[in-house]
Amino acid sequence: MMEPRPILIKDQIAAMKATWPALKPRQQCFESARWVGQLRPQFQRYKVSIDYRLFDVPNVRVLTPELIRLADNEEGQLPHVYPPANDPTLCLYDPNTGEWDGSMLLSQTIVLWTLDWLSCYELWLMTGRWTGGGRHPTPHSEGTDLEEVQ
Repeated sequence: MMEPRPILIKDQIAAMKATWPALKPRQQCFESARWVGQLRPQFQRYKVSIDYRLFDVPNVRVLTPELIRLADNEEGQLPHVYPPANDPTLCLYDPNTGEWDGSMLLSQTIVLWTLDWLSCYELWLMTGRWTGGGRHPTPHSEGTDLEEVQ
């Protein structure tokens, strides 16, 4: 089976500009781009960055405000993120299931999933329970075991 054809960076940039003009391309070249801008899922505004390189996975970070950790939370201090702890990237989809690939527009997938993640994060801060589903590292693992979240 052939790999899906990746969308070129220039086309990702055009689609992002058309759909999410607040996310501005800050660094770009033929094979990679970085967008920075504000998103507001519900209550709080977040400055995020989306880094993407062709044939790789996008990395999304919350730049401000700093993400809050809940020290004694059963799902971990900050669920659904990838290490390192001092610069986590958001876990937006399960990379082992083919939910995302380079033939998809970031503006129609990754940005929407980031908004969903931020909404779940805001609710998690209020309730202590992650409602977004998915899989994430178990709190007592070395970061390799995944558990299903209902």
